[in-house]
Amino acid sequence: MTKAIEHIVAGYSTLKNRKALEELRDHRKRLLMENRMSAASSGFNFDRITADLQDEISIVEAALSRFQDLGPRQPN
Repeated sequence: MTKAIEHIVAGYSTLKNRKALEELRDHRKRLLMENRMSAASSGFNFDRITADLQDEISIVEAALSRFQDLGPRQPN
């Protein structure tokens, strides 16, 4: 799954679509929170999903940090 997110992030980065990257990151964070809540209440082991979501968030945040290195935010 990480490869797919890398391609998506590369596309948004090429298009300089910071807003889409922020939305993608926020969505993954919501999924991570929901996953943790489900794991706590269900007793199932969601470690793999949690790790994948954390990896995806890291990939998106790395791309967003490159935007920050370029200067102030540009409106899309």
